[in-house]
Amino acid sequence: MVTDLTKTDNKPADKLDKFRDHLLHHNPLSPKEQATLEKYRKCFGWRCKLFSPQQVVNMLMQEYNLKYSQAYQLMAESTKLYGKVEDIDREGSRKILIEGLYVAMSIAVKDKNAEAIIAATREIAKLQKIHDDQSPLSPDEMMPARIVKYTQNNVVVNNFNGSEGQDNE
Repeated sequence: MVTDLTKTDNKPADKLDKFRDHLLHHNPLSPKEQATLEKYRKCFGWRCKLFSPQQVVNMLMQEYNLKYSQAYQLMAESTKLYGKVEDIDREGSRKILIEGLYVAMSIAVKDKNAEAIIAATREIAKLQKIHDDQSPLSPDEMMPARIVKYTQNNVVVNNFNGSEGQDNE
């Protein structure tokens, strides 16, 4: 019997596949799996708030009364789970990073730290694909010369850009 969790190459399903299926396709989870997913979410949330892996392990041990090895495994699985989901949705991850940079920039503004403001602005521009290193368009590229022909009383007048003059036909 083949289940949703079995991979197409007939390898056994990864422990995290059921959670990926839930996150991506909203497949139901048991109450115990829901509790585990909440731990994964909290753990990944702490990592996104820039806590170090060791700090996250310590917080997991304290909050859930876990042993070090259990907390470390939970943290590693959380990173693996959300890392895979993140790979699927890079655009969402990019937007999360941009929001984090806006928070950093507002802190820099509050602290009147010009260097940090400039650095955050550059990173935001990079993530939003607005690069300073792009060569600017020349005026000719922005507004290319055009030729317009007007006809008045059976006379065609060509309108060239200024340096070429006018011809009557």
